[in-house]
Amino acid sequence: MNRVGWAAAGPAAGLRGVTGGGGGGHDPGGNGAAAAAPRPEDSGPITKAKMRLVLDGVTKDTGAQPNDPKWAAENAGSSSPLGACSVIYKSFDAAASTLDLHQTNALAAALTGRGWTETKKRDARKAPDGTVREVEAVFKKRGWTIVMDHYLGLHDQMLSLIAWEDACMKKAGGAEYTTPSS
Repeated sequence: MNRVGWAAAGPAAGLRGVTGGGGGGHDPGGNGAAAAAPRPEDSGPITKAKMRLVLDGVTKDTGAQPNDPKWAAENAGSSSPLGACSVIYKSFDAAASTLDLHQTNALAAALTGRGWTETKKRDARKAPDGTVREVEAVFKKRGWTIVMDHYLGLHDQMLSLIAWEDACMKKAGGAEYTTPSS
């Protein structure tokens, strides 16, 4: 083979090892169809469908009330451009007379256990009598933000997890939501 032939064959031969061609260790049949390595469970882009699974999973795993079906139906019909960027879980517990801080801590632990970073120290707001009335926390992961708000109202305890894709939110005109300050 002449110099030009070797020059062309060199890079091609190198690529055969990278792509699995030529009977490499990943292709026992030697037909160039190397098996793709499975993607780690928590990799790739986070889609709204994946985010729905995250919110439903952490709430179920921690024993939270199910997503309120009436509220979910109303939210699904929203025509807001910001709604296209977000996934929301919301539940109401009319039987609660105190805020369940164990629930709040369990949700935070479930999110951080799934690789979310708590980027804002949990903010616990107290009533004049010293009881905790609201806890808010912010979590981030791979271009998404989740705001957890656990609130004790006059008639019920409300838990919400509002997740949004940061770039989508900025594009839709909700840039002020991408870095919550409260």
